[in-house]
Order: sequence, then C-alpha cells, then structure tokens
Amino acid sequence: FKDKTETETLKLNGSVELDSGKCIDSCEIAFKTYGTLNKDKSNAILVCHALSGDQYCAGINPLTKKKGWWNILIGPGKVIDTKLFFVICSNVLGGCMGSTGPSSINPKTMEPYALKFPVITISDMVKTQERLVSSLGIKKLFAVIGGSMGGMQVLEWATKFNKKINAAIPIATSFRHSAQNIAFHEIGRQAIMADLSWNKGNYYNKKTKPKGGL
Repeated sequence: FKDKTETETLKLNGSVELDSGKCIDSCEIAFKTYGTLNKDKSNAILVCHALSGDQYCAGINPLTKKKGWWNILIGPGKVIDTKLFFVICSNVLGGCMGSTGPSSINPKTMEPYALKFPVITISDMVKTQERLVSSLGIKKLFAVIGGSMGGMQVLEWATKFNKKINAAIPIATSFRHSAQNIAFHEIGRQAIMADLSWNKGNYYNKKTKPKGGL
C-alpha cells in the first residue's frame, strides 16, 4: 500500500451495530494514506481527527486547497516521518467528508438521513476504524494518535483494542466532557438551528444551506 493522491472509500461488509442498539447498513468509511506500508505491516500509524477535522491531515486538502490540519507534523522528515511510517487517517463515522453520516443516502428511504441519522458514540467511530485497519491486513498498529475528539478515539483504542496497538498518544483530550464543554456545544447547536435556512435539518436538497448559524 502506498499513499494515494485522493481519498479512498471502504464499504464495510454487513451492518454496523451501534452502542444505541441501532444499525447502519451500507456503511462507508472515507480515508487517506500517506507513506508506504512495509512488508510485515508493522509501521502503520492511525491518526484520529478532532470534531472539525477530516482525513486530510497532511499535504493539501483538495477541497479547501489549504494545508492539512497536521501538515506541520506529518510528512517526509517530520515528527511522523512518512519515509518510515504508513499513516492512515479516516473521516469518522458520522462525518461529512465521505464517511457515512447525516448527509448520506439512507438505503431504506433513498433520501439523506438528516436528523434521522442515529446517535453515535466515540466507541462507534473506533469500531469502524478497527474494521478499516483490519481490511488493510494490519494486525497491530505501531501507534494511534490524535488530539481533542481525536484523543478521545485514542483512549477508546487503548481500552477496547489495546492488543492491536503498540502505543497510544492522546493529546489535549479527556475521557469525558465537563459541564462547561457540554454547555458550549449546546450554544453551537442552538446557533445552527436558529439559522433561517436550517429548515429543521431538512436542508440537503435546498438551494440555501444554514452556513450563517455557527
């Protein structure tokens, strides 16, 4: 496996059972790789993104034309040296950059999930990441690293799949949200829903999108 210019998409076999008890059928995970996987597949590092991140952690994001959010750390000769390591970064389950999420088509209705997309947890995100890593034939990651919400994913890897990683590097994160953090995110949600173009979440097929709310 070598790094690819564009995002790849993996369609997971079967359904994904969520912590809520609900299932997602035809689940897809979008991901990007950097560097080359060695013969014994022992040099893979999984990079987990934060809430506002995506799979473009390095190089140039083809949509924004800006440098990847961890471009300063990932690349040839950098902290995470892609001459030595094979880096994997996937858009989380529920994301909006190619992985199955609220904007995806619900195969049962043939319309976007929108607010009918099931509630997901950090654990659900990591379940799909583990299936992605396994699909690449990687039995054990050299390391898993991420900050903020990405760090929460790292903590989940360390507790649920600790035998499948050599090292866990959580940065600027926690195993829980504080009351202040919960309140801050509620302000964000209310700002989005106050946008006149919100349309109760059913805006995917509309000409105007709720871009001003947040």
